Amino acid sequence: MNNLKQFLFLFLVVIFNSCGGSDDSPEPVIDIIPPTAPTNLQGDNITKTSLDLTWTASTDNVGVTAYILYRNGINYVATTSTTYTITGLNFNTNYNFKISAKDAAENESSFSNVLEITTEDDNPILVKTTGNIETYIGNFINGVPGDSGNNYKKPTSNQLVTWEIVINEILNQNISEAVLKSSELNYQINEFTDTTLTPNQIFYILEEKSVKENHWGVYVFSKTPSIGNLILQAPHIKNDINTGKQAFYCFKNNLAKAVFLSGTHRCNHSEFSSCSGTTTTCNSGSQPYRISDMAHNTNTVFQKTTEILYTNVANSVFIQLHGFGKNDSDPYVIMSNGTRETPTIDYALQIKEALMNEDSSLTFKLAHLDTDWTRLIGFTNTQGRFINGSSNPCNTSATTTTGRFIHIEQEKSKLRENQDGWLKMSNALKSVFE
Repeated sequence: MNNLKQFLFLFLVVIFNSCGGSDDSPEPVIDIIPPTAPTNLQGDNITKTSLDLTWTASTDNVGVTAYILYRNGINYVATTSTTYTITGLNFNTNYNFKISAKDAAENESSFSNVLEITTEDDNPILVKTTGNIETYIGNFINGVPGDSGNNYKKPTSNQLVTWEIVINEILNQNISEAVLKSSELNYQINEFTDTTLTPNQIFYILEEKSVKENHWGVYVFSKTPSIGNLILQAPHIKNDINTGKQAFYCFKNNLAKAVFLSGTHRCNHSEFSSCSGTTTTCNSGSQPYRISDMAHNTNTVFQKTTEILYTNVANSVFIQLHGFGKNDSDPYVIMSNGTRETPTIDYALQIKEALMNEDSSLTFKLAHLDTDWTRLIGFTNTQGRFINGSSNPCNTSATTTTGRFIHIEQEKSKLRENQDGWLKMSNALKSVFE
């Protein structure tokens, strides 16, 4: 009897379980829906060996876990980002790229649009341009990066060595060699014939290629200068309004030896320069200068070019144009040779007198004559320190002067506002140096 009861109990349990009476959990859901296709695949900063890819993100009912990049139809790499830098490409070569998206269930989307690109040629050539060089450089000035973005790239020691070779080849009129070496730095030589001058004049523009990587600025040399020892510099072309265009106007009108223009706003990079001095320009409070500030950093091609021309161009004089906001107690012009010393040839005083002949309403302070004046006198300027013989241009102000560096701070309305003011400066420099 007991065996019969056990049999009946087991029989009922089996029947109950077979009817699902003890398990209510749902069947697992299998994800079979793929993500949407990535869109708007684009390529930027295309060089000889690399490019940057960007695209618009896919969507998925659960979530995208990766994007698969295909190069020439072959699975190349997976990434979770919507940007990717492709490196190791061959120069002057055609490539195509497309992208798909995957989710956790390995569902793969259809492809994005196909992007076709050609990398840059590795055969550097001398670029030749004609027209109005002032307009050409004005377009460069208008397009340089502003006070943020970290576009400026710090040169390496090897790059500075190559840059020195380039500058020396230009000075020696070995333009074909300068073309080859500048290409290693993503720069090129543009032989610009200015057809607005009579007779036409040829200038060599050392400029970065159209896809910019370094933003070190532009450096222009007269092939046949009228004033062979005059060099114009504008290290703050964005912050000190119009100083870049003013410097170039003076350079072209006088056919000076060279002009240097910075490649970004002085505050473009967030990293601080190791050189001494502080400024409130990039922040509400006082901070060290930035590495993108060409007047306060020795590890730059701007500084390197200054050193080369100072050494190799006989009796070279560097006129550095700046701008400032005038307080009621300020003069219109503050000038300095970088020290309190009076040089044998006092170019600062000569320029002051020449400017007074152009505009008698101008007022001045000269740091080596008005020795109680301390505002905006350029003693931390690294080009000035070098030219005046400082043992450490990055951190030590000069105590003697060569007189070959002139730092000129200008209120805007009198000298910087437009070509009327630029002409005053140009005429003054011509009367002193021609």
